[in-house]
Amino acid sequence: MIHTPGESATDWRRITYLALMILLVLRVLLLAVSPLNLYADEAQYWRWGETLDWGYYSKPPMIAWVIHAVTSVLGNSEWAVRLPAPFLHTAGAVFLFHLGRAMYDGRTGMLAALGYALMPAVILSSGVISTDGVLMPFWCAALFCFWRLRAGQGGWASAAGLGLAIGAGLLSKYAMIYFLIGIALTLLIDRDSRRALVSWHGLAAFALAALVFAPHIAWNAAHGFETVSHTVDNANLGGDLINPENALTFLVDQLGVFGPISFLALVFGLFVIRSQDEGLMGRDRWLLCFILPVLAIILGQAVLSRANANWAATAYPAASVLVAAWLVRARANRALWFIVAGLTFVVLQFVPDLSVWVRLGLGLLVGCGLLLLATFVKYRPSGLLWFSIGLHGILALSFAVISMLPLQSSTALGLDNALKRTRGWDQAAKDVFAIAQSVGATAVLVDEREVWHGLDYYGRDRTVPLLSWRRYGVPKSFSEAQPLAAPLDQRVLVVSIHPGMRPMLRSEFGTFERTGEISVPLGKRSNGCPLARTFVLYLASGFEPQTHDAAWENAFKGQTEFPPAPCPAKSETPDP
Repeated sequence: MIHTPGESATDWRRITYLALMILLVLRVLLLAVSPLNLYADEAQYWRWGETLDWGYYSKPPMIAWVIHAVTSVLGNSEWAVRLPAPFLHTAGAVFLFHLGRAMYDGRTGMLAALGYALMPAVILSSGVISTDGVLMPFWCAALFCFWRLRAGQGGWASAAGLGLAIGAGLLSKYAMIYFLIGIALTLLIDRDSRRALVSWHGLAAFALAALVFAPHIAWNAAHGFETVSHTVDNANLGGDLINPENALTFLVDQLGVFGPISFLALVFGLFVIRSQDEGLMGRDRWLLCFILPVLAIILGQAVLSRANANWAATAYPAASVLVAAWLVRARANRALWFIVAGLTFVVLQFVPDLSVWVRLGLGLLVGCGLLLLATFVKYRPSGLLWFSIGLHGILALSFAVISMLPLQSSTALGLDNALKRTRGWDQAAKDVFAIAQSVGATAVLVDEREVWHGLDYYGRDRTVPLLSWRRYGVPKSFSEAQPLAAPLDQRVLVVSIHPGMRPMLRSEFGTFERTGEISVPLGKRSNGCPLARTFVLYLASGFEPQTHDAAWENAFKGQTEFPPAPCPAKSETPDP
């Protein structure tokens, strides 16, 4: 066997593959028995997969292709829709193992792969189908192929792999553009990267990436750049700019995405990294080109407007390798352990959906556990990696148990609010379309995209058309693609979840009569108030869409119909 420099005779590849295979099997089994419904975005991606194309309303096509490939063979169950997720993340972890082994050694590769496979964002993303999950294996493959090309290994095969990975990544999510920014940085600071890319191999890689992505560009051009427009709108840069408080929120969220110990180790490492451009430090800088730009851009987005925690997820494949490399080779450091233990305790006090006492207990348990392990490993930083992997393993097991809990148990733990988006859609669809059938409705009209997607998937055997009201008069989501028009407007069952929109809806119909409501119980909130998905039902006809201008909006300001009764918190006491 040929070993990379610094690698022992331990068969790290076999150990890594075995661990990843066990994790994959467990995740697939969990999907098979999970009682959780698809949430709206998953249902949307499934719907796209029913009609293959080179693009869709808000996303590139790869996720729809992946779902179609599986469901066309295994059927349309939740399990089949989500099945690609654990396989895709496992593939990403395999690429990171080989990247870590090629850059440093097999031990680093193993820790990087396991750290990635068990980081909190991947734990969650392995149980749902999302564009992040589809993107990640291509990002990891691109990192590996680019490094091999830089190292003068693989030749045309590495160039082809890099081009295919970049192209497929762009077809998965536009966030792959951050990888191109990372490449641009390596060209500026790394001589070997310039030599690799400013060549026929590099030209072939970029040409192949462009060739793979070109059909999607053509599709967008033919559809008014629909997907690009949605992506720009999602940035929400038209409102109040400069919100510095969002920066802290974003950074705290990253502790939950990458893991508190891993993220703190990454931040700590940034301040102690050396300035050499060669050897190990040169490799470190190369990885940072694919970490820091992502974090900086999304942090800037957070300050300017808002940023979801997962938007920076592409920073963490390279970060998984870098943190593993740093901590494996770092010398014993007592201060590092105490700093990480203290900050981890503080971070855990901000975990949502848990009581104060649970957060305190969890923080003390983790903090004391870190310090106890520190004495056992003699303050070697590599011990932090094992503790982080173990902690995330416990977290993964906890998520698995939580997802299987009956309603009564999750209520007792105060977790119902966190699970509400994945509950009750099957029952809601059954009730809605049964009523639509009984009243002879020509169409079902809803006033929320999430409701449309939930009813669309779980009512996929329906005979009554399902439409979404155009709140702004023009389509603002995929659910609003089909307008309400004759002959579907003759006898419409309106299913409304928004009290404030009901007066607006009423204004666009000649007749609009309440005919009941559907309430699907989802448990209780942490304050003890009941949690339910409640739809008020109307039978409507004579649809005459209004001009949705400012005057029309102002006419309904403050109006509402049948709002839910307020529920006081447990701590509130009634008047005597």
